[in-house]
Amino acid sequence: MGLGELTRSKLLRNILTVVSGTAGAQVVAMAFMPIITRLYGPENYGVLGVFLGLIAMTVPVAALTYPVSIVLPRRDDDGRNLVKLSLMVAVGVAAFAAVLLVLFGTPFVALMGMDAISPFLMILPLAMFCGACLETAQQWLIRQQRFRLTARVAIAHSLVHNIGRSGAGLVHASAAVLVITTILGPLLHAGMLFFAIRRNQEIDRKQPEDQPAEVSSILGVASRYRDFPIYRAPQALINAVSQNLPTLVLAAYFGATTAGFFAICKQTLSMPTNLIGKSVADVYYPKLAISIQQEKPISRMLIKAFISLAAVGLVPFATVFFFGPWLFAFVFGSEWAMAGELARWLALSEYAIFISRPCTVAAPALQLQRRFLVIELVSTSLRVGALFIGALWLQDARGTVIAFAIASIVIYISLIFIVLFEARKWYLRLQSETVK
Repeated sequence: MGLGELTRSKLLRNILTVVSGTAGAQVVAMAFMPIITRLYGPENYGVLGVFLGLIAMTVPVAALTYPVSIVLPRRDDDGRNLVKLSLMVAVGVAAFAAVLLVLFGTPFVALMGMDAISPFLMILPLAMFCGACLETAQQWLIRQQRFRLTARVAIAHSLVHNIGRSGAGLVHASAAVLVITTILGPLLHAGMLFFAIRRNQEIDRKQPEDQPAEVSSILGVASRYRDFPIYRAPQALINAVSQNLPTLVLAAYFGATTAGFFAICKQTLSMPTNLIGKSVADVYYPKLAISIQQEKPISRMLIKAFISLAAVGLVPFATVFFFGPWLFAFVFGSEWAMAGELARWLALSEYAIFISRPCTVAAPALQLQRRFLVIELVSTSLRVGALFIGALWLQDARGTVIAFAIASIVIYISLIFIVLFEARKWYLRLQSETVK
């Protein structure tokens, strides 16, 4: 077996390991979802959807996206310093968010017509910190290529978390119980990962003990990777807002039940993206970073990943498009048939997101943060415009979702071509500099 074949074989094993762990976690979650949807109902799920929308908007910037940079340094010491920096920044950002919520939280949700989530506002800073801890732990394990450990923890967490949510619903099925038990999920997952990391360090004697880092070292990596908070954090915030704004708009214009329909179909349709798309991206990210460090071409690697994901995702997303209402009514209960109608159209945009994952993770490795910030501003304008065309002009929930889906398809197909073009241009520039 040649070196190239060996590398590809190892890459395939890593992808299969991550996919198996994510698949196990998703299978557990899907097995419990028919129970949870029947226990809590669309209206309670709508309250959860609105709250999760706020969390999804804020968690990506809870550590100013420093966790994403953990994979990039050549030296593990720099990676450890980025871990510590990420956690320190997360504490500060969560504390700042708590102050803002105390001062302006209640008037804000009243203005947006989301009074149902007022009792849960102060949970938001805790959720932000837990989300940052979870991403930090995941990125460190990706750097160490501890894919088996990540897979085992993902399955164990999904089982414990969903048993807890279902058991709580049997005792008292309310929006408060659903929100609180769901928010505890990232805290539990992060805790399990950090425990696994510490235990793994004790077992593996090759790993040096975690020594306190000097302030100058932490400030050094903070400065070296400052393009992440300067460019990628705003881009991540804008993207998260535009992705989760539909839930808030649907809740404000069409009620919590409609928001619940959208939340359940968004959660269901994102599973293939999390199952395969994110798994492939997590494995490709360090490989892309290493290839770029070694000045090797990556365009072909991105194209292969894109074509593979397009083939794999075609059947599940097409199935939802053609049979969505029947599937949702059968799996989640008859009252969720309308969610299946929305899911038919959302499946098209989720398919575009699914196939674009390798190109998305290539952006930081290619140092395209500044370019992506501009792209994200344009993309958000398209999404927001589509949402308000549906809500204010069409005045129809399905029309709003269709308009949002069309905008998302245009955005992600354009993103794929932009990244492939930039990857090709980067390599040609390297070749020209080498010739000189």
